[in-house]
Amino acid sequence: MQQFIEKYRAEILGTLSGFDRLVLRASPRRLNTLQWDPIRKMMVAKGMEEYFWQNEFLFKDFGSHVKQVSDRIKDQILKRFETMNLPIEYLRDSNVEKDQRAREIAAKRGIQEGLICAFTAMEPCQTFEYAKSRIISRKRPCYVVYQYEKHPVVGFMYARIQTWFPFQMQVGINGREWLARQMDVEHLQYRQERNCFPFVENYPRAQQLLEDQLKTDWPKLLGDIGQQLNPFHEEIFEHYPTENYWTCYQSEWATDIVFQKPEFLQRLMKIMVPHAMLDFHCSDILRYFGKRVTKSGEVPERFNGQLESNLKQYREGKRVKFWM
Repeated sequence: MQQFIEKYRAEILGTLSGFDRLVLRASPRRLNTLQWDPIRKMMVAKGMEEYFWQNEFLFKDFGSHVKQVSDRIKDQILKRFETMNLPIEYLRDSNVEKDQRAREIAAKRGIQEGLICAFTAMEPCQTFEYAKSRIISRKRPCYVVYQYEKHPVVGFMYARIQTWFPFQMQVGINGREWLARQMDVEHLQYRQERNCFPFVENYPRAQQLLEDQLKTDWPKLLGDIGQQLNPFHEEIFEHYPTENYWTCYQSEWATDIVFQKPEFLQRLMKIMVPHAMLDFHCSDILRYFGKRVTKSGEVPERFNGQLESNLKQYREGKRVKFWM
């Protein structure tokens, strides 16, 4: 990438390289302790059982207890939106574009900062249930709440919570939305088209802002969001203390290159697109993902996955994609 930028430096107006999509997940660490029972052939939720022992609850009361806690969390989250007269929509169709719907609501209401809306749905989640005198781990439909907002730090984002034990959370952040928020704070002029910036007043300063994202105090940022989603965490786990363990589930790093003249980029694309489709092969995709190939450069026989390349034509232009 750096060689490409250096080669066409005279034609390039500016570059931006940093986070694109970030998806982070969390759940109470101690509840995730599982143990396989070879006799009953089930995955026993040892962490959840210990939670019941420490609170002196009976296993047979599992259903009534978790429902009571779940309803309390759900009501508390939705009450915030009801108080602010913000939309709460139940989504029956899993194919609904939640991000797009939230942006439409924000635009219609003129929301520049703060909460936008809440979406609720039933989605398959890893959770627990009482079976054969034990508490076991299994996947089942759970009630989830998506909270969309324009965050004062990271901009447009969502946070999702599974309202049933173990209250798994998911936070979706976009590095370009985050950058737009940073530039607003610094009063930098820019023009944003979906997920890219055709114009930025000061590209070097914008790049520095992207690099500042790497210095984020993630425990504090995510801890504050987690507290919003489940304000009863400390109370629920008073007798069985546990913290939310955050991990990065998905991350994308993108480099945007803005050319001074569209005519030059159009000529360049006529070379680059055929080159990408004709000269890159399955073995190149494997190498990119850090996988081994044979000495002759072929895909190993033991590889049983799927490697694909794809070319699509959009109104904005062409895109070539490789994936494994």
